[in-house]
Amino acid sequence: MIEVNFDTADFTGRAMELGAVADQLPYILARSLNDAAEKTRSYLIERTWPTAISAKNRSFIGAALTARGARATKQDLRVEIYDKLGRGNLMLHAKGGTRRAKGANLAIPSSANVKRTASGAVSRGQTPRALADKAARRGRFLFAKGKMVYTLDPAVQIKRDVPFYRDFTNTMRQAVLESLPRNVAIAMSTRRSR
Repeated sequence: MIEVNFDTADFTGRAMELGAVADQLPYILARSLNDAAEKTRSYLIERTWPTAISAKNRSFIGAALTARGARATKQDLRVEIYDKLGRGNLMLHAKGGTRRAKGANLAIPSSANVKRTASGAVSRGQTPRALADKAARRGRFLFAKGKMVYTLDPAVQIKRDVPFYRDFTNTMRQAVLESLPRNVAIAMSTRRSR
């Protein structure tokens, strides 16, 4: 989880300049955080991920990242964008670290002997499963037609290659302030007079 804290004094001052009253500030901030979370989610899907990763499934990141169920309310001013699928090692791409095999080993393709598609993905006929009947294992290597096609390792290092933290922080801060005028207007138009 990526955590960003805001200085509410700046937010409160700007909201008051736009005509907000103190009793509406939690409502305004909750709406602004929710709007910013949606905008940030879109930014991470459309800009951050595709510029950092050459993915074979372009719709994966849109299916993985969500803010549903983690929205701000007047009582709880927190939002979260999280990986609901849990399959893409997104935190490892954001922070770096070691990916461990769920089974015995991870199959790491040879850059010279494994055919890839235009998007950089391993072609279907070259996956370890497709080669299972044709390949021979020697130690921690998998050979097909006399050529080493995969290295088998129980763990692999994933470098920090997707700037999720930086883009989340920058986009959230900017989007909260951009949505502020609209949310102040909504709050003040629906406010009950006291």
